[in-house]
Amino acid sequence: MSINPKSGVIPALVLGLMLSACTSTPPPPPDASPVAGALAAALSSGDLSGVPFVTSADAATSEYAVVTKGLGGALPTVEVADITYNEDATATVRLNQTYDFSQKWQFPSLATLYDDPSQGWQVMWAPTIVQPVLDGYTRLTVSYPSATRGQILADDGSPIVYNRPVEKVGIDKSQVSPDQAVASAKQLAKLVDVNADTYAKQVANGGPRQFVIAITYREGMVPKGVDKVPGALIQAGTMSLGPSKTFAIGLLGSAGDATAEDIANSGGKFSEGDIVGHSGLQASQDTALRGTNGVTVYLAPRDAADVTGPPTDTPPTDRQVLFTAAPINGASLQTTLDVVLQTKAEKALDKASGIAAMVVLDVNTGGILAAANSPAAGANPYATTGRYAPGSTFKIVTALALLRTGKTLDTKLNCPKTVTVDGMTFKNVTGFDHNGSLTLRQAVAWSCNTAMINAAMMVGPTALADAAASLGIGVDQSLGFASFLGSVPSPTAGTAQAGAGIGQGTVVMSPLAMAVEAASVAAGHTVVPYLLVDPATGQPVDATPAAATPLTSQEASQLRDIMGAVISYGTGTSLKGLAKGAKTGTAEFTDNGKLKTHAWMICFTGKYAIAAYVHVGPSGAAAAGPLIRAFLS
Repeated sequence: MSINPKSGVIPALVLGLMLSACTSTPPPPPDASPVAGALAAALSSGDLSGVPFVTSADAATSEYAVVTKGLGGALPTVEVADITYNEDATATVRLNQTYDFSQKWQFPSLATLYDDPSQGWQVMWAPTIVQPVLDGYTRLTVSYPSATRGQILADDGSPIVYNRPVEKVGIDKSQVSPDQAVASAKQLAKLVDVNADTYAKQVANGGPRQFVIAITYREGMVPKGVDKVPGALIQAGTMSLGPSKTFAIGLLGSAGDATAEDIANSGGKFSEGDIVGHSGLQASQDTALRGTNGVTVYLAPRDAADVTGPPTDTPPTDRQVLFTAAPINGASLQTTLDVVLQTKAEKALDKASGIAAMVVLDVNTGGILAAANSPAAGANPYATTGRYAPGSTFKIVTALALLRTGKTLDTKLNCPKTVTVDGMTFKNVTGFDHNGSLTLRQAVAWSCNTAMINAAMMVGPTALADAAASLGIGVDQSLGFASFLGSVPSPTAGTAQAGAGIGQGTVVMSPLAMAVEAASVAAGHTVVPYLLVDPATGQPVDATPAAATPLTSQEASQLRDIMGAVISYGTGTSLKGLAKGAKTGTAEFTDNGKLKTHAWMICFTGKYAIAAYVHVGPSGAAAAGPLIRAFLS
């Protein structure tokens, strides 16, 4: 007699025969662990097609899809805990399941296996395999209560970046026809200045009742006319924002709704509506700031078409909470940023006609107090990422390299009108009138190019890079935001070394890097800039010095003397009474075939180390100097 278990029930007659057939010890049942393991693996992958079922695999797969479709594709990790063999040719498998939602949900479930004499062990499908409380009327759903994003704090602990009111503008497709939605998308895109074709495609591809966001504005900034577009919707919300669109943007960065790309690359971590950091601290510290969303798993009624239980007059209608975990709000970040100084720096740059930048460091610690860009820079963080020839501000590095060869501040250098290296002629700026024999102090103070080139040709090929590293520049450093501390390649030809000696050629720096140079001189040691502070210890985060020969106190004292001379009688006299030391710089570059000049000035006071940069300016003293004066005044 064969057993037909398609009903999931073993006939009583067969059981009786099995029990009375003999009195000897029955043989042990076949090992059920391979099928139990296959079931666990199938539940973990969401693919049940390879599992042997008493009923059809298709039926089990269909039921599985019904009970889990509200989980958004989430899959559990399932392990076989133990197997109990029963006397009725069945086995009970206990499964331990873990759903790794935003927070873990763990529970056991049971599955029954039947040992078919001809087919071996088979799984008797029941929705309780997925979760013990499921039946033919219910399914699982999940929601994720949002965590509150952490704040970014100023040096005094006041919040700079926090959840501020915003207004999300887009097309609500539930209010208009598909054709009208696309037409409205193009109309709205022109009003809010986003790409019309791209946004129209997003609207067309969205769900039939989806609100497709075009742009998010700070509260009260939505352009007029949006409410006249058919299907347009202005939805109030909050978003993690700074005081203004560009306030310290290079440091703080930005955060916004998770994009399709964010979601696709997150491995299930992000979903629609999540706020994600896209640049600066908002991106590098996104995990800490974002916190952990809560999770609530519900036992919910099935759609009528999916019910498999017997007819009933009282099908379930309400959701029941099976598991819930509260959100864990994001951590706040303590920074060194000074809101007053950042505001002053931005105000100083407001009237710049083109790209300009300023960085201000705490002269004693290297903490970044301000990093500002002019309006023309937009959201580009040139203050911390720019790559520009530093011109004569780099002569402080050249001076250090010379001091390390045994020269002193009073060593005489020749400052001719021109100097030729490998066929290339270098000269001083127009109007320079200090040619002849100069001390090293005078050569830097008056910024004699030819003297510094002649001197630079006498140091080794790595001397300038080594001196730069001692001043904290030309090295790689991870600071938690987009940054560049300069590059000083070792010259491979005479003209390269000549150019490097006056901050030209292959030497490139950012305003941040040049502020670090000034800070190292003022502090008397190699400074590493930092922005984040560990609130528990008060110590800098990500401020490990790069490998370099330490700057000695004697070397720093000599460099302070030189930079003091720049203010006393050199090219930086405009800062008399405002700063203790300075250096100006002008660097040539070619733009569309036209020769132009960058303008620089660095300085230090008793509190601050400052670098000001103007992308196109006649000279450091004329273009960058006034920016520093405006900041310090």
